[in-house]
Amino acid sequence: MNLQNPIVTDVLARVVGANSLDVIAELAEEKELDDFSLAERLGMDVKTVRKILYKLYDHRLVKFRRIRDEETGWYIYIWSFDEEKLNLLIEKVRRERIKSLRKKLEYEKNNQFFACENGCIRVPFEKAMETGFVCPHCGGKLGFFDNTKIVEQLEKQLKELERTFGI
Repeated sequence: MNLQNPIVTDVLARVVGANSLDVIAELAEEKELDDFSLAERLGMDVKTVRKILYKLYDHRLVKFRRIRDEETGWYIYIWSFDEEKLNLLIEKVRRERIKSLRKKLEYEKNNQFFACENGCIRVPFEKAMETGFVCPHCGGKLGFFDNTKIVEQLEKQLKELERTFGI
């Protein structure tokens, strides 16, 4: 796994938070660590590390095994990073982002928009008709809004995302 890859770090930061990257890096490097060792290595509070681990576990990016300390009788949780699940998560996020961009692009292409002369809102034609082409916020006039640049930007983002992920 390459945590230097911007796609990987972006997905992880979006899904589990940027503060999780250090924990993942340590687990990826060491294969298995208990939460106390992880907290010590990172110079973090063990409660904070546990919160991060639980969040990672919710997304199935880490797994654990439990052992019993013979001296204290307490359970110790040994954590490890599941790289295979990361690849599945990246694929899932990719599909969701592409789906979302396609939906936005379709909406922009299939609607004619009107915007308030004062910059309050931008609405599709039907909404503008309902308000009599008057802004419901400030009473300004709603005029035609050319969304060509928005369509071009969405197409560019979609192409870049597909290129990045090799579609």
